[in-house]
Amino acid sequence: MSKLTQPKFVTDYYYDRRVPTLACNSVNGEGEIARWVMDLHQILRVNNNHSPQLSVGALEKMTKDSTAKDAPVLCMTDVTLYTAESIIRHYDSDVDEVQKLFPIKDTQRLNEVEDLYGLFTGPLQKAVLQYFYSELFSSKKNALSLMTKGVPASESSKWKMEYGSLKKKLFQQFGIGDQDSVVFLVEVQKIFTQVNDLLKDGRRYLTGDSISAADVAFAACAAPVLLPVEFQGSLPKFNEISEELRQEIMDLRATPAGQFALHLYQEDRPINLDLGAPPKYPNAFKRGLNKLLIKLTSNQGKVFYFLQKRFPVLRIGVAKIAAVSRHDLVVEVLDRDLDFTIKEINAKKMANQKGTFFLGMDRNNPQFDRERNYVRAATHKDDLEMIRKYVREHADAICERVQSYGKLDVVQTLNYNVLLGLLGYYFGVPAPVDSQMKRWQRTMFYDLFLNFTNNPEKHHAAVQSGKERTAWVRGLISERKQALANGQEIDDNLLNRLIKMQQQEEYNWVDDDTIRRNIGGLLTGIQETTSKAVIYALQELFKRPEVLKGAIEASKARDMDTVKGYVYEALRFNPVQPGVLRFSETKQILKGAGKKTYTIKGNRRIMALTSGAMFDPVTFPEPKKFKHDRNSRYMNWGFALHECYGKYINSVTIPELVTAVLRLENVSLSKGTLGRGSGLTMGPFPNNYVVTFNKKTTTN
Repeated sequence: MSKLTQPKFVTDYYYDRRVPTLACNSVNGEGEIARWVMDLHQILRVNNNHSPQLSVGALEKMTKDSTAKDAPVLCMTDVTLYTAESIIRHYDSDVDEVQKLFPIKDTQRLNEVEDLYGLFTGPLQKAVLQYFYSELFSSKKNALSLMTKGVPASESSKWKMEYGSLKKKLFQQFGIGDQDSVVFLVEVQKIFTQVNDLLKDGRRYLTGDSISAADVAFAACAAPVLLPVEFQGSLPKFNEISEELRQEIMDLRATPAGQFALHLYQEDRPINLDLGAPPKYPNAFKRGLNKLLIKLTSNQGKVFYFLQKRFPVLRIGVAKIAAVSRHDLVVEVLDRDLDFTIKEINAKKMANQKGTFFLGMDRNNPQFDRERNYVRAATHKDDLEMIRKYVREHADAICERVQSYGKLDVVQTLNYNVLLGLLGYYFGVPAPVDSQMKRWQRTMFYDLFLNFTNNPEKHHAAVQSGKERTAWVRGLISERKQALANGQEIDDNLLNRLIKMQQQEEYNWVDDDTIRRNIGGLLTGIQETTSKAVIYALQELFKRPEVLKGAIEASKARDMDTVKGYVYEALRFNPVQPGVLRFSETKQILKGAGKKTYTIKGNRRIMALTSGAMFDPVTFPEPKKFKHDRNSRYMNWGFALHECYGKYINSVTIPELVTAVLRLENVSLSKGTLGRGSGLTMGPFPNNYVVTFNKKTTTN
């Protein structure tokens, strides 16, 4: 077969949904390969199945490639891929070598996989469908039942009304003439015999110790003549076909190749995944509201300036909350951490999710210093450069990979891939499956910091995520302690350092749960906070052409101190979170730096508006102006005792990710929803943010 060098794709197909859509033939093997691969990665998607024969026109309309025929099409915000090979390669690019279906580092095995993949998706798939259709269409009832199952109503009606002509076109498509179907069966049997020969030595998979694209392709393309119940497209049930076809299927199932394919379906095909329902596309009202919210949040600076000037302490009695916004008063609240405490805000939620974490404790809890110092001791002075190197290399690799597309979804394609990788590389907690880790991180973060109404459904989702992540991390700790006990070396990452420190005399009080609780607490904010900060910084920069020009120049020069200045100033105008919550059990008096005092009643929540403090002209001169070279002390990550523990990591990751985007040639925002952060009306997190740029031309 000819080796695949570049994925097949189109970039002019506009798609602004929150999750991908997979369009494919409901029966053929390539569609099943695409589904299988996405299920392996637990990718929530919209399924758009088309009936045989009519699928050709529907899919060609999306790709504008008449040679693609029945190739599956995967629509995403920044690219539309087609062919199962392209979809496999796309997901392969984001996983370790051992998980790749095309094992690129083992040249000999890769050649074997590609040759078999070509055999199965080419001659085998054709012969299987030729035989299957020639037998199936001996009964109009059976044929119509399959052609109209799980497809658009228009296609179902068309098959019912134009059965004869569509059958003729389908037979012409597959070269099914007047010959006996046994001719096609012989071709199927020949390839089954080749697979039988490969399996004679008792191997588990066709080319090695792990599943490959060859295994998936054989099982998927052979499915119409084996009828595995796990097939996720449309096939008839065993009792819905003719007796002759049932007998041939039984014979094929009994072969080593048939048993191998059925075993793959039973053991390796993910089914019944609980990924939730695909989100509904927002109606015109919600899209309009989304646009309005983005416009309003883009002018937050004016609100913060007004508040700190006119209402430095705003008391809202009915809500039992006071908002403090002037710089000196915000500093006083956060410095007086024994009067304005944090445990009432999120300690219980933290405990319910993953167990107590020191950032949910107050200073008067003796565990606070002990556990904080334990975690601090695990960090090294060169960690930031270690993180910078990882983020830069992986961000640049992603940006290089999408060069031929001319589009990049900063959230889905860049941020999440880099940040999830960082969880494994630096923190030592790799995702079992990327989509699973994304769900854990998002639900837990939302409940801790944004579930102001204590929505029970949101809390339950977070608690469930906490249970799942707890089990995963406990398993990692156990495995690595066992490796150390066996005299093996383990990688240098934060989790492993905590495990090694546990064996030191001064940390004899540390048990495995202490390690798990603290590494879990560090993980929670990495994904969504960082991604949101990258998007909000970019939004603010793109609003200011002259400022953007300077940020691009600094990015291309890799002047990271200057880029950080642009990012921090942008986040002052467009903050990820405008402030932090504290609680006061008794009456408090704020004095600040002025003569006037402010009284706050007891049993009140206090919103310390750090963003308001950053619009105080006393500490941020000319606060309404965008100045990337300020010497002021930013509060983007909070202040004082409970300042975000990840602020130093944020100082590296966010500028590096912003830089990766701004280095793209002639970068600009995509038009429409995609350039505004699609999905903001369905939660506080940007789900998509697409930029366009001058693409490199490659042979497609």
